[in-house]
Amino acid sequence: MSDVTVAADFGASLVRAIFSLNSQSQALKPELMLIAPQVLRVPSKSIENYEKYKLGNSMPENSAWVKLGNDYYAVGHLAKTHFNAVHCLESLKIDSAIPQLLAIVGSIVQSKQMGNSFSLSLGILLPWGEYTDRDRFESYIKQALSGFCFRGKEYFVTLESFTCLPEGAGLFARGRVPHKGGDRLRNARELNIAVLMIGYRNASILFIEKGALSWGCTENYGFSRMVEKVQQFTSGQKAERLVEVICSGSKPSKKAVAGLVRTNMVELREQEMQEIAAAIADAKQEYIAILTNWLKQRLPDRPDEIIVNGGTARYLQPELTQFFKSLGAGATNWCSSLDERVVKTFGDLVRAQHLQSRLLDAYGLFFQLHNRPLPRLRDTVETAEEAHHDEARVS
Repeated sequence: MSDVTVAADFGASLVRAIFSLNSQSQALKPELMLIAPQVLRVPSKSIENYEKYKLGNSMPENSAWVKLGNDYYAVGHLAKTHFNAVHCLESLKIDSAIPQLLAIVGSIVQSKQMGNSFSLSLGILLPWGEYTDRDRFESYIKQALSGFCFRGKEYFVTLESFTCLPEGAGLFARGRVPHKGGDRLRNARELNIAVLMIGYRNASILFIEKGALSWGCTENYGFSRMVEKVQQFTSGQKAERLVEVICSGSKPSKKAVAGLVRTNMVELREQEMQEIAAAIADAKQEYIAILTNWLKQRLPDRPDEIIVNGGTARYLQPELTQFFKSLGAGATNWCSSLDERVVKTFGDLVRAQHLQSRLLDAYGLFFQLHNRPLPRLRDTVETAEEAHHDEARVS
């Protein structure tokens, strides 16, 4: 048994990792590590100056930098706030995933005060379009883990096992959980099941035919499409702030939109508010049209079940539910039981930040790595109470 198990999902808006420190105990206590997605290669002098002049002692995940070979990388909150790094949506996930993963591992080790040498069982999720990179990623990460520096300390990690699955596989593996009092789910080997993931960067479909993965596809039809369209028709709006307002409700309130107004001229504020609100409404309708047209072309004819997840999918849940009905598809599974387990496992922090839908795939993968079924709902309460005490260290 390895010392640490990590299930990682390298999201374009947030890197999510669910991990455990393994022991002989039968109790399995998943913990959560969240890191901003920004990665920036910086000169060694920049890191030296940062360490020399920084004040305070922040949590490892909030001050993450990695030295790999002769290269230095600022990761997450440090890259975003100290070095003004911008996450590039056009680059492959594998390009930034290795510094991100080293930052995750380093943050876990330092927060848990472990030694500098240990073994790791790792599971990662990649979009279908990048799934062919899995062997290359394994080779790179195995070499990187064998000797790297995190926040000035050296670590030597043995990659004991590596599992790479396409995004959505964690949902398929552990997401088919019946509701309380519901009928027993039909065996997946009898069904044709489509797994749909819609995130910030892209949308992916996996098609499982009679229990076996048949095909998949990924396109850049994520939430960023809608955000970029709003930016085209408004003045000087930042993507991160737009996301907050757009996701505040199916139709953002006047108060929320007012927070985006940039003009200082009182007589023009109302006009700018109306323009922003109209841009959001128009961009949403256009995005729904583009997304559903793609789904209509790519989804198989009348699947027995559609498993749906991702932060964007949840935002569009009413529209997508109606769309699936129009296709004559079978049951639509929004993974509500899995959702409930994630909330109970990680406490109020997840619900307060609406993170549960973004954690389900990694949560399912985590239990698959341990070859265990999902915990019963009553067995997740203790973990949630413990997680509440650790909220301050989750960035």
